[in-house]
Amino acid sequence: MKICIDPGHGMSNRQPGIFDPGATHMENGFRFHESAMALRYALAVKDALRARQIDVFMTRDDEQDHAPVVRRAAMAQAAGCDAFISIHLNDAESDAAHGTEVLYRDDEALARRMQQVLVQATGLRDRGIKQRNDLAVLKFDGPAVLLELGFIANDNDRAALLSPQIRSAVADGIAALVAQQVRQMEMA
Repeated sequence: MKICIDPGHGMSNRQPGIFDPGATHMENGFRFHESAMALRYALAVKDALRARQIDVFMTRDDEQDHAPVVRRAAMAQAAGCDAFISIHLNDAESDAAHGTEVLYRDDEALARRMQQVLVQATGLRDRGIKQRNDLAVLKFDGPAVLLELGFIANDNDRAALLSPQIRSAVADGIAALVAQQVRQMEMA
């Protein structure tokens, strides 16, 4: 089994040659970028999956990789991926918005299990799962989820998501869930 890990946003996401940081938040003179935080989580998930002997394809490995959002699902298909996990942070007009949620197109059961992993690993509010048919990254031909880890502008969510321990717990939880899915498929 090969899993696509897609760190949201980045170079050429929306326009060729233009960097898209995704959601941003300024706090105490420091600007937090969704693209950088999502990339750190994606790399941790990649390492956790590979430690379990699961093959991984990354849509981008750093902030300079050109990865147009409209091509990411096709990139994963061309790489022979069996499932697609896109990693993001949420944003809202109100800094009070908080919690984690998982978006999906077809695979509600995977979204529900992934949401349980995120809530358990982060301790953040459970915002549930939401079906979305309009997102380019969920156009993948197979199981696909978009993880909204938390809200970048919410102090509690952001502090939790910046924790290396929480990042490790999220990565290990996702990898354990994927490994369980692989075992079930092999036994079928």
